[in-house]
Amino acid sequence: MKDIQFWRRKSKQYLQESTSSIAYRQSMIELLQKHVNFDAYCCTLTDCHTLFSVGAITEHSVEAIHHKIMLLEYESADVNKYEHLVQSGQLIGRLSDAANQHLSQSLRFIEVLQPHGFSDEIRAALMFRGQCYGFITLFKKASNVQPLFQDVELAQVTMLIPVMGEALKQYHHLIIEERFPTEEGEKGIIIFDKELTIMSINAKASNMLSMLRENERLSQSQLPKPIQAMCAKLLADKLNSYTSLLVPIKDTGYMAIRASFLMTASNEQQLAIFINEASSKEMLAFLMMAYNLTSREKEVVFEIIKGIPTKEIAQHLAISNYTVQDHLKAIFQKVDVTNRYELVWKLFSRFQLD
Repeated sequence: MKDIQFWRRKSKQYLQESTSSIAYRQSMIELLQKHVNFDAYCCTLTDCHTLFSVGAITEHSVEAIHHKIMLLEYESADVNKYEHLVQSGQLIGRLSDAANQHLSQSLRFIEVLQPHGFSDEIRAALMFRGQCYGFITLFKKASNVQPLFQDVELAQVTMLIPVMGEALKQYHHLIIEERFPTEEGEKGIIIFDKELTIMSINAKASNMLSMLRENERLSQSQLPKPIQAMCAKLLADKLNSYTSLLVPIKDTGYMAIRASFLMTASNEQQLAIFINEASSKEMLAFLMMAYNLTSREKEVVFEIIKGIPTKEIAQHLAISNYTVQDHLKAIFQKVDVTNRYELVWKLFSRFQLD
């Protein structure tokens, strides 16, 4: 078994060599397969606030069942759910362990994995400093000479949690200076039925859907993971109507995805996906986190955007003028600007939709 220093060294190497998160994850998966016996995989980059997928690399046999797995993730109780792994601090789980060797306790196993020939699964939350930046899921098939994951294999994957978590954080917080070109009044929308078949789509949404597919290296018949995640959460009735998911598209900009139900004249339920360039408000929240602003620094930024002078900021936040100035110096340094006007432009104004 390789030690954690080996994985740190290889992760650093792949991080330097890779031009994208997808390339990095693919390299790590290929290396892992030399040391862990698995038949299929899915490695996801997640939004650390919602835990929604913003893109995944998925082995083809898993791609075919991915949406069913995702629906069960939100709809029903089961063992080793991703959210539970994160919130409980468990971080990693082996399906055969969690079900006490009785896999019939898992709906995921009964309804999806077993019918497709899979016998066991490892799930790991890729964490760094208390935030989850991705998930890695490995599968074994019943035809494998060892149909259940061994302890040494579980230990090997456990080593990857902080290593890959730290690497994926860099991709999640990658600052893309470009923004999507916009046309006044144009909004992207896709209408799906409950089986996620596209019923209708406008030109803008079609273009953005193509970008998402290209971002995940999918075919034109495959549905990107961020859209699958939003639809699955909506169908499970666990999606706040105001929730938006930001997806960074390399060298292009940030895409925002929202979802809502529609009712037809015949009282049938359909899913509406709104897919557009990120708004200034959405980008402000994302960039303040990407630049590692503290809670107090974020409060100062909100005041600056409103045009509030230093003296009033001090009064609103119950701190001294000197403390406000200290916060501003720290903010300017982190964001790489020299004054308030540059700060507001870089974090907010340039993303205001035309």
